[in-house]
Amino acid sequence: MVVADNRAYDYNRHEYLEELQHEEKKLPKKSLKKKPKQRVNIMNIIFVFAVSIFLISRYAYIAEINFSNKQMDKQIKLAQTENTDLNVQLMKSVNLENLEKVAVDKLGMQYPDTMNQIIYVQVQQIEAEVAVSSDYHGVSDIQENKYLASVKGAIGSVLKVLD
Repeated sequence: MVVADNRAYDYNRHEYLEELQHEEKKLPKKSLKKKPKQRVNIMNIIFVFAVSIFLISRYAYIAEINFSNKQMDKQIKLAQTENTDLNVQLMKSVNLENLEKVAVDKLGMQYPDTMNQIIYVQVQQIEAEVAVSSDYHGVSDIQENKYLASVKGAIGSVLKVLD
């Protein structure tokens, strides 16, 4: 009887792989330097933390400046309203009769003498065409500005109430 050559089951490759695994186990493993990696990671974390603290402090500083600007704007508005109120009171307190009385009594002023102290000057009138320009304001323009001023004042008072 003839025995067939059976090469399908070649175990040499399997034995070779097992020998390689045994050699790898025998070789000493290189020790990994873990500490420098940990230091680098810690340094990265510290750097990111420092940058974030810096950015947060800058945003806090900007917010503080904006808050102080708003406070100053409120103080300016308050001072402006107080100034306009004082100007209105000043205008109300100026009485032409009282002014005339003080000028005559305390300062010794007098009315001019119609014969000796008044001089009339005659000016020759020059006829010129009135050119309509950007600085010319007619009666209708002035009346329109009065309406706009009253509307603007009403809006301002509403905004003052809303503040």
